[in-house]
Amino acid sequence: MHDSPPLPVDARDAAVLRGWVESGSAGAAAVRRARIVLLSGDGLGPSVIAEELGCSRPTVITWRERYRSGGLAGLRDAPRSGRPATVDAMAVVTRTLEGPGPTAARWSTRLLASELGISNVAVANVWRTWGITPTAGGRVRLGTEPALDVPVAGVVGLHLDPPIRLLALLADAPDRDPNAEPVLPVRQRPDLGTRLADGDRGDCPGGGCPDALAEFLGRLEPLAASRVRLLAETATDLLQPWVQARPGAVLHLVPAGLSWVRLVRVACVLAGASDSGAASVTALRGALADRVDGKRWSWIQASANNVQ
Repeated sequence: MHDSPPLPVDARDAAVLRGWVESGSAGAAAVRRARIVLLSGDGLGPSVIAEELGCSRPTVITWRERYRSGGLAGLRDAPRSGRPATVDAMAVVTRTLEGPGPTAARWSTRLLASELGISNVAVANVWRTWGITPTAGGRVRLGTEPALDVPVAGVVGLHLDPPIRLLALLADAPDRDPNAEPVLPVRQRPDLGTRLADGDRGDCPGGGCPDALAEFLGRLEPLAASRVRLLAETATDLLQPWVQARPGAVLHLVPAGLSWVRLVRVACVLAGASDSGAASVTALRGALADRVDGKRWSWIQASANNVQ
């Protein structure tokens, strides 16, 4: 949804703002303002950005205009308006995915809240709305049906034909040495950002062409289909039989109340834990940048045979 013209962002300013986001030391307020400006520069409107960052639309507009009029200096703290501080949902999600380190076996809401300087209720709200549950060893479980809690090796496909939206992940091979590849830090893994924002419509009346979905599933066949995990927004007459015919393949549906887009974003961060998995997410990110909104669209990872 683009409800405002793109915000011109100087390339040097963008580099500084990305540094704020990636450093982890700029403070939650500064990181949120940086994200607002960077997403505005990508052409996203205030409504989409507000949903993405868990803040109000007026907040997004305020910081867009402060950057427009004052550059980076305009992003300094403004006088307090009396409104409570807004929680940076992405900061909560990112820190959750990083795990608690040696301090604890798993995150609790109070432990993470204490580290981030927010309330444990705010942490619980983010976990609930993003559909993530921390588990032992710094892992997370995604609240799909059934839950997605297995390691994934990469992303192998994406099919967008609303109301059918489908992400294909490749589960880790059960006999693969877990130490075969170093695990990339969460902040170094590619993120899809907001490129999957709602608003697209398929070409078929009512959306969802069976022939297009059948073609997409057929293209998944050579890609170790028995290990494919399909994260789907809705079930169709084609998906269940396709999965049932392939032992080891699993269909994960997004339950009512959770966002397919958010679950996909987290799944892609999890998939980017290895170099090969990160390469697959980067390829998808690049493909999404070139797509035309409003058209049915499918993508298959061209080098998926390199995702182990």
